[in-house]
Amino acid sequence: MSKNILDSAEIKKLTSDELLKTFSSNKTGLSNSTATNLINEYGYNEITEKKVSPIVKFLSYFWGPIPWMIEIAAILSAIINHWEDFWVIFALLLLNAVVGFWQEFKADDAINLLKKRLALNARVLRDKNWKSIAAKELVPGDIVRIRLGDVVPADLKLFDGDYINVDESSLTGESLPIEKHKEDVAYSGSIIRQGEMNGLVVATGMNTFFGKTAKLVAEAKTVSHFQKAVIKIGNYLIVLAAFMIGIIFIASIFRHESFLDTLQFALVLTIAAIPVALPAVLSVTMAVGASVLAKKKAIVSKLVAIEEMAGMDILCSDKTGTITKNELTVAEVKPFKNYSSEDVLIFASLASRAEDNDPIDSAILEKSKSNKAIAEKYNTYFAKEFKPFDPIIKRTEATVVDSEKNQFKISKGALKLFLLYCQIMKKKNLLKN
Repeated sequence: MSKNILDSAEIKKLTSDELLKTFSSNKTGLSNSTATNLINEYGYNEITEKKVSPIVKFLSYFWGPIPWMIEIAAILSAIINHWEDFWVIFALLLLNAVVGFWQEFKADDAINLLKKRLALNARVLRDKNWKSIAAKELVPGDIVRIRLGDVVPADLKLFDGDYINVDESSLTGESLPIEKHKEDVAYSGSIIRQGEMNGLVVATGMNTFFGKTAKLVAEAKTVSHFQKAVIKIGNYLIVLAAFMIGIIFIASIFRHESFLDTLQFALVLTIAAIPVALPAVLSVTMAVGASVLAKKKAIVSKLVAIEEMAGMDILCSDKTGTITKNELTVAEVKPFKNYSSEDVLIFASLASRAEDNDPIDSAILEKSKSNKAIAEKYNTYFAKEFKPFDPIIKRTEATVVDSEKNQFKISKGALKLFLLYCQIMKKKNLLKN
């Protein structure tokens, strides 16, 4: 079987049957032996990272304009046997490297631990039997079952089942779930909020929509404001020190002065021109900030990121769920006619069901629970029947009995379709004003 890597446009365009032929698969799934061979061909279903050797990462803290100047000062101190100066300079240089390296090393460990805890399993059809395997072992051509609460383990072409509601906020920033049906694509990393469907794995690992996005982020090389400022200061000091030392040596040649004495004077000037303690002070200060953020469960993988966030005046985002908790809440209730806001919340709660894990239902129920009076009144009703959200008519419906044995129906749904439904019911004289 030849390796097939399709882009998003091709996956959307082709039908599930055509994709099954493309990946030499069928609706009874792959065999374990075929899947093993495909892992060798496609690789594991995981986001790969470019690992940097700890030694290279540690040595990178000795690279840069200011470290170069400090290292030159240390070398000059050793040449003229000023060992006290040498060890002080060397200690400050080493302190900067150790603090920065250790902080980022701890951050990497924390991130790796989170990845292990977030390791996914997937229900896959192998050898005509459903089994649970590690998601990283999925290959294109596998048949996967996804349902409520699952994280989509790879890019899937849906082909069997009524519908699913998918939370794609991690990819698009949209807070509300997206409804998907047969022949739609469910993307890796999104979360199933409602429904259950089967899908064909069409892309894994770095070939998924999420993987391609992660690759673009990894390739983006930016220099922070902090790094630019430090480099600018370093370059300025290097040029100034070099210019002054050059003048000193030219003057010493004309005056026929001792080269060793001139070198000592150049050393004093170099050390005076270099903020030897600057890198160490900056690293320690930012490490303290990283520790404070860690207590608030924020992992700082790069120390320079702290200065970037601290220097931010305005943060603009074009999507609602990108930098929020992605949790819907009820803000303000505006009742009509003779109804109160409490009545609206009670009826909305009766037309909701917690076990469905619908984000709108959860927000309504949470709001009702926070008000003791509403919670008590809510308990006086009994939901006799409940019809969950129907993606066709866009509403839920509940048959409710109150404490006086009166029975009535409550419906909650999309405004436009709900108003149309009310107009139809009114024309049939089935709805009072």
